[in-house]
Amino acid sequence: MDRINAATRLMAIIGSPVEHSLSPLIQNAFARRAGLDYAYMGFNVKPEGLGAFTAAARTLNMVGFNVTMPLKEKIAPFLDELDSSACGGAVNTVYARDGRLIGGNTDGAGFVLSMERAGGLPGTALILGAGGSARALAASLTAANVSVTVASRRTVRFDLPRTDYIAWDDFPARLPDCGLLINATPLGMHGADAGDYTDLDFLDALPADACAYDLIYAPPVTALLAAAARRGLRTVNGLPHLVCQGALAFKLFTGHMPSEADIDEALRLAGGGG
Repeated sequence: MDRINAATRLMAIIGSPVEHSLSPLIQNAFARRAGLDYAYMGFNVKPEGLGAFTAAARTLNMVGFNVTMPLKEKIAPFLDELDSSACGGAVNTVYARDGRLIGGNTDGAGFVLSMERAGGLPGTALILGAGGSARALAASLTAANVSVTVASRRTVRFDLPRTDYIAWDDFPARLPDCGLLINATPLGMHGADAGDYTDLDFLDALPADACAYDLIYAPPVTALLAAAARRGLRTVNGLPHLVCQGALAFKLFTGHMPSEADIDEALRLAGGGG
C-alpha cells in the first residue's frame, strides 16, 4: 500500500476474520491505477464491535467500507439507509453520501458483470445455496431475464420473479435444462466439509455448453470445478466475481469505475490471470 498522508481518503473491509481477504490488494490496485489518493485496509470486527466501528467511520469521514462474514446481515441497524440492492437486508458495501452511511450490495451486479466478461449469461441458472450471496445473485440474474432455480436444505423464498425453489435433493433433476450451475455454499472451500461434493457424477447431466461457476476462490480449483473441467464444461472460480463486485464497490466509494484493463490487472494480482 502506498504511503498514507493527511489528505488520503480511507476505505476498508470489516469482518472476522479478514486477514485472508484479497480486497485490500484489489481496491488499492484500483486506486493506484486511477491515480487517486485512497487507501483501503482490513479491520477485524466482530458483531459486538459494529457500533464502535461505524461511529469511527463517521468520525474519520471514511468514503465507505465493505462488509464480509459474519456481519452482512448485522450491519443494517447501524446505517442511515439501505438502497434497493441490499436484498433482504444483506449488505456487503457501505458508502458515504452527505454524511450518511448507506448500505448496498454489489454481489449480484458483480456476478452479472463477471459473466458478461466470461461470455455472457444463459437463459437458465441453478443456484446451490440460499444465503445472502445467493439472494443477491438471484435478484440480479432475474433482473437480467434469467430464469433461476434455488436449491437449499432449508425453506427459503426470496420473493423474486422467474425464481423457483426446490429441496437440495431435487437439484440433479433440474440439471439437463441448466445453462449455469452456481455453487453459493461453502462446500469445497479450504477447511470446509466436502459434504455432498464427494460424489460429482451429477455433473454428467449438465448440457455440454453449460458453465459451472463456483463462488469459492480458495482453493482456485475446487473439486466441483475440476470435475466439471474433466467433462469439458466451461468453468469459472470466485475470483472474477470478487474483483467485479469490488470494482462496483470502488465506484460507489470514489465515483470512478475501474476499466476493463484495471479489472484484468486486479485479477492478475489476485492470482486469477487476466
